[in-house]
Amino acid sequence: MRRIRPGKRHLQQDSEGGAAAVEFALVIPVLLLVLCGVFDFGNLYMNWNIVDEAARQGARLAAVNPGETSAQITAALSSYASQLPGGLTVTESPNPSTSGSNVMVKVTTNVTLMTPIISAFFPSNPVSVAGQCTMLVEQP
Repeated sequence: MRRIRPGKRHLQQDSEGGAAAVEFALVIPVLLLVLCGVFDFGNLYMNWNIVDEAARQGARLAAVNPGETSAQITAALSSYASQLPGGLTVTESPNPSTSGSNVMVKVTTNVTLMTPIISAFFPSNPVSVAGQCTMLVEQP
């Protein structure tokens, strides 16, 4: 066992100091890829959740108010559109809805991926996110 004198500690070199730097250099790209993926997929999931909730609210609005048009539903969903940078596109089928039938509301938006590393894995950027909901139109 080697004994280090108090004043001579800085003269001793660690024989494995370079190995830690090499290991860090090999691990950091994978770590950054995972971190960027978490950010982008978290953003994508949040926007998908907002779009899905907007479709549910739009279908409920069309179900309790037969005769609502897509433009009226879009105007009613303006609070959801303000949360999304790409805005909302609302499609109602059939337009306008009739009592006793099913109405389907589909809401779409475009989400831009933030990091170029993750956007390289997708064929298009921005990514289209859609949510749809079908409800029975209530009888008056």
